[in-house]
Amino acid sequence: MNEIQEKSPLRIFLCHSSGDKTRVRALYQRLSSEGFDPWLDEEKLLPGQEWKLEIPKAVRASHIVLICLSSNAINKAGYVQKEIKYALDVAEEQPEGTIFLIPLKLEECDVPERLGRWHWVNYYEENGYERLMSSLRMRAETEESETFTTLKDMEFVLIQPGEFDMGSPTNEVGRDNDEGPVHHVTIPEPFYMSKYEVTQKQWSEVMVSNPSYFKGNDLPVENVSWEKVQQFIRSLNAKEGTDKYRLPTEAEWEFAARAVTTTRYSFGEDESELEDHAWYRENSEGRTHPVGQKKPNPWGLYDMHGNVWEWVLDKWHDGYEGAPTDGSTWEDGSGTARVFRGGSCFLNADYCRSAIRSYFAPGDRFYDLGFRLLQEL
Repeated sequence: MNEIQEKSPLRIFLCHSSGDKTRVRALYQRLSSEGFDPWLDEEKLLPGQEWKLEIPKAVRASHIVLICLSSNAINKAGYVQKEIKYALDVAEEQPEGTIFLIPLKLEECDVPERLGRWHWVNYYEENGYERLMSSLRMRAETEESETFTTLKDMEFVLIQPGEFDMGSPTNEVGRDNDEGPVHHVTIPEPFYMSKYEVTQKQWSEVMVSNPSYFKGNDLPVENVSWEKVQQFIRSLNAKEGTDKYRLPTEAEWEFAARAVTTTRYSFGEDESELEDHAWYRENSEGRTHPVGQKKPNPWGLYDMHGNVWEWVLDKWHDGYEGAPTDGSTWEDGSGTARVFRGGSCFLNADYCRSAIRSYFAPGDRFYDLGFRLLQEL
């Protein structure tokens, strides 16, 4: 037990009423002695920090939330009810079957109806503590196995080196000025590009919670900032003991999206065919869809047009004057905004072209903005 916790201590949020502080503090000390990392406000909250900001962050960062129940807690209309609401919201984001929320009865009392779907533990009974430990051990083992699990269901396509003309010609229908001038780029080394946009299931295997607005294991993860994606990549690389995963550069992304083509789309010029290749405004019903349902591009990559925008490495520039010609990331300039490519399910056909590009601040996010990974050889 202690060996598991030394490798990956469970973060346990103790949701409780102030009237139960003595009993909950004893539980906090007991969990700490077992090697867990419990969160108790009087221990973790620092002077000057705001409750309304720190409590939701602590709940979301926890592996498990123990909702400590008593007659006092159930009947009290104070902050404990807000904590329970935060926990319920995060519980809805957890993968099916995950032990996340445990109602813990400190004494004989009723379990509130909104917590009724989760089996509770009678902590006050003789075997109550051991029953709690059984659940925590199971969650610890799950967390430990997830830490070293590779994303076996993430498929990659080998992209061979080559050359292409990046950007759009001035006569392309729907063109924006920031797509020029067209410039010749050489991609000197092969790389693997993920066949699909990163899904919510894959994100959840690495990160604590799923931030997506539209929920579903096979839907692309979205509502993620460029900075949060970097955190995902660092965590994934650490878990797999490598440094091979990253976002593609903007040039690598367009090279893979075009797949040798020079037309508006990877399938040609005719936007009437976009229906077969992309989820966009005309067919998406205003939401994302499971990855890989439309036709791939010539190199076997899915959803390079539409579904969700995809972050890339580069800083934003208003055009390609001075852009690298060797496929590397463009980091020059004083701006901080980052580029995303590919269009989305909310936009029309012009905004799903191979050359389309846009940008956000690195901390910004939206629910049609996701990413796909590049894996270096």
